[in-house]
Amino acid sequence: GCTDSNADNYDPDSIVSCDDCCEYPDFDGLIVINEINYNPGLSFDQEDADYEFIELYNNSLIDVDLTDWSLASTNIHFVFNHFVLGVNEYLVLARNPEIYEGSIGHHGTSLLNDGDHIILRNPHGEIIDSVTYGDGNHQDDLWPVEADAHGSTLELISPDFDNSIPQSWQASYVVPGGTPGLLNSVA
Repeated sequence: GCTDSNADNYDPDSIVSCDDCCEYPDFDGLIVINEINYNPGLSFDQEDADYEFIELYNNSLIDVDLTDWSLASTNIHFVFNHFVLGVNEYLVLARNPEIYEGSIGHHGTSLLNDGDHIILRNPHGEIIDSVTYGDGNHQDDLWPVEADAHGSTLELISPDFDNSIPQSWQASYVVPGGTPGLLNSVA
C-alpha cells in the first residue's frame, strides 16, 4: 500500500510500501505562473538586479501548501520552506525581495533576457506549471516585445488560459513594472 502520508491514498495500516502506487493531489492549472518581469525597463530606472520577479497565483478554491515545492529556471532554483498560498492569492518571488512588500527572495541570479524556461514542481517532482517565454524580437517569436526592457511585464491575460502559449500573455498596461502581487492589468 501507499505509505506516504501526503498521498491521497495513504494507508496508515500498510506494512509493505508499493512502488509508484501513491496518488497525489492534481494542482495542474490551479497554481499558475501569472506574471514575469524578466528584463525591467532601464529607461524607468529599474535595474535588473532589483526589479525582476516571477508571480504565482492560486487559481483554485482551496489553500495550497507549497512546502517543498520548487521553482526553477536557468539561473534560479528555489525550494519553498513552509508556505501556504491562499485562495485567489498572489505570491511574488523576487530577485530582490526588499523591492516588493510581502515577496520572497528566490536567491537566484537573473532570468534570461532573450527567453527562459520556468518550471514549478510539487515535492514529488511533478510539473504543476511551466512557461517558456521569448523576448518577441525574432520573426517567429510571438511573445510581447514590450516586456523586453520597455517597462512592461509579461502578464497572463486570464489565469484560466493556457500559459504555455504566447497568445495567452500580454504586455502589462501598468508601466513601469506591471502589477506584482495584484490583479493583472486590463485595457
